[in-house]
Amino acid sequence: MGAPPDEEKSALKKTAAALVAGGMLVGGAFLAPTAQAATAGTTSLPKAGHQTAYVQRGETVTVYRDGRTRATVTVTSAAHPRGRGKLVLTVDAKKPFAFTAGQFIWEDEEGSDNEAANPDRRISVAANTRKTVSIAFDGVGNGDVIYVPDENTVAGAWLVEGKAVDGAAELLPASYLQRGSTVSVYRAGRVVARVTPRSATTRDGKGTLKLDVEAVKSVRVVPAKFIWEDADGGDHRPVTTQAVTVKAGTHQSVTLTYEDVEKGRLVWTPTRDLVAGAWKIG
Repeated sequence: MGAPPDEEKSALKKTAAALVAGGMLVGGAFLAPTAQAATAGTTSLPKAGHQTAYVQRGETVTVYRDGRTRATVTVTSAAHPRGRGKLVLTVDAKKPFAFTAGQFIWEDEEGSDNEAANPDRRISVAANTRKTVSIAFDGVGNGDVIYVPDENTVAGAWLVEGKAVDGAAELLPASYLQRGSTVSVYRAGRVVARVTPRSATTRDGKGTLKLDVEAVKSVRVVPAKFIWEDADGGDHRPVTTQAVTVKAGTHQSVTLTYEDVEKGRLVWTPTRDLVAGAWKIG
């Protein structure tokens, strides 16, 4: 299909912005297109905790759990004759996967949000199976559909014109996927940077964190987004406050210093309520 009207894109941006009020999904570091993997054979901090992440490529959203694919969700059509919408999804599950119809919102060209006719309907897909799912809507037309797994996450976006749908990942905020020690940053379905904490040492209460950052285009790293948590729950932001710019086509070691820290973990929070990565310290 041809390019959608500008007003549709604008409406989608407004909806996504409203659902992530306060900029929850906008990266604290401005990062751009693809970089090579971190240098093999070097040490790095071990991963901590669990993470669910979402990356949209084309019409398909891949759902990851702890760096591994759990399922893919593909929007295949969105017919709406006389306002009666039928959103059709194909779900391929590698592990048991479930969602509700209410996690998909259909917005019309006037900007009105429409929830599913049965938003509480729960859809379950068994491991290693494929399932076609239809979700009914009332009073809808051309516009856009978004996938909102929780109140802090807009995981997918599609533009609707007639029965056809086009993925609109370029309108989504950055997404972050941690595999082992490395966090890959995605925009519009492509890796735009990788961040790997190499070491975190303490001496007399002072902490030193070394990050390996790779980018093809200029990268701006914001120190305050890397929080050192003590084992007792105390949070510490780095003494280092000045943003660091990594030049295009390079990777660079970035050093951050902390006061009054001990063993615990490092958490990267690009924005409020979003954990991009977590690592054990000590």
